[in-house]
Amino acid sequence: MESFVDRETALKYIDNAFATLQDKKSLLRTPIIDFYGIGGIGKTFLLKKVQQRCQDEQLHCIWVDASEGISNILHKVIHQVQQYSITLPFEDRDTNSLSEFISAMKILLKRGPVVMLFDSIDTSDKEQLSWLETLLRDLSDDNNLFVVLTSKRALSFENDRSLARKLTLFPLRPFDRPGCEAYLNTIGNQIETEIRDSIFLWTRGYPLALNVMVQAVTSGLDPRKDQDQKEIITYLIDQVLNRSVLARVDLKERDRYQTVLSLLSIPRHFNLIVMEDLIKKFTPDLALANSLEYFGLPREINQTTEVLDWNATGIGFSVDAPVRAILSVKLKIEQPEMYYAAHRLLAQTNKKWAIEVSGADSIRYLREYLYHSGCSEDTATLPQLFASMLQQITQRSPESLQQFASEFSQDEELREVLGENFETLSSLIENNSLSEG
Repeated sequence: MESFVDRETALKYIDNAFATLQDKKSLLRTPIIDFYGIGGIGKTFLLKKVQQRCQDEQLHCIWVDASEGISNILHKVIHQVQQYSITLPFEDRDTNSLSEFISAMKILLKRGPVVMLFDSIDTSDKEQLSWLETLLRDLSDDNNLFVVLTSKRALSFENDRSLARKLTLFPLRPFDRPGCEAYLNTIGNQIETEIRDSIFLWTRGYPLALNVMVQAVTSGLDPRKDQDQKEIITYLIDQVLNRSVLARVDLKERDRYQTVLSLLSIPRHFNLIVMEDLIKKFTPDLALANSLEYFGLPREINQTTEVLDWNATGIGFSVDAPVRAILSVKLKIEQPEMYYAAHRLLAQTNKKWAIEVSGADSIRYLREYLYHSGCSEDTATLPQLFASMLQQITQRSPESLQQFASEFSQDEELREVLGENFETLSSLIENNSLSEG
């Protein structure tokens, strides 16, 4: 990604931290920030912008690429410290311990404010996390230090509460629609509106995928043409999935991962029951021996891809939105029968669960029932389906209808799936609310 857009909030946070860092009367309340998000979301590019800010503000800056291994990191940090005309009490060639790293940093911190940039922290690497915690524990009490980290998954510092209190977590999201438009405007190519719509729908503003698809479009491929669609999705899978998201997956396992993740990208959220049902019904050759084995599948997927999130409220797992978007498009183009059949299955599953439970869970299942119905049914039947849903909700309680109305109005993905029907269904909700009142 060459163009920098839609990251103003992140940079504003950095600018505020820099101002506090240089004000001797003020202290940073959280001197550590972690920008986290899926690979290709723009973390390293953002870190380079922070590095440029350091140069503009004449702040001492140390860059650490955590993927290079501890030994290489130690030597490179010592070299960077020495570039600030710092004389160290040991030779660079003798540097092989974390204590010398810490010693060098403390000497530099005596000169004034220092910004440390740690790129590519691997949250699954326990040795690296332990090393990082030790380093930050020894340095973070110095008021001259500000640390910026990047990782695919949010850091927690579970073993050190005092360190955790100094940490601010900042998720990097895909570009929203205005951000996507801003990006497309910066590349200097005239892309017509209809193709811009396809680019956003296929990539959901995921910077890596956005850049790859723009390359495909500017090379002459048209996402409105059936044959070109297949070429574009193949290109996206190769450049985004295989070379980034699935880069650590063994080559022999990539097809299996792609297939499983494609199925898991159909539901917005899924539990173990849904995961097992989808795999057994649509890819029986990949089915596991028994239900217990499915408990370990999400962990297996995340150990190499880190694309699954667990919702804190217990809704279930979900595939990261950027990956989910690409894989859903892939399945819809290459295997439309499976795509629509899976949506129909999920619609019926959520309808069943909505009847069996009550309260917030029932409302959520009803929304998912409507979402999957919108993805699988003739849109002309949606108002009738929805009228039946409203009857179920109002039979429960007026409060349930109010809750559903609030969640429905804020559900942008559902709005998109329903299209013109969204306003029709909104009117049905309003009319039912008035009649209940």
